[in-house]
Amino acid sequence: MPRKKKIPHNDLGIPEYEMESLARILLPIMQEYLASEEGKRDYAEWKERKESGADGTTNKETAE
Repeated sequence: MPRKKKIPHNDLGIPEYEMESLARILLPIMQEYLASEEGKRDYAEWKERKESGADGTTNKETAE
């Protein structure tokens, strides 16, 4: 009986080939959004919240 080929998985349990497929679809969409004025504004707001700790996370560089 032939052995089944083992498909590499990540911590999420999603096969690597499915992650690569999603990345091929999502990356251009994300790049386009982040290049837009709205995306730049949202990123700046997110970065400001992250640096101030207002989003509930801590920045390791500022915590030390």
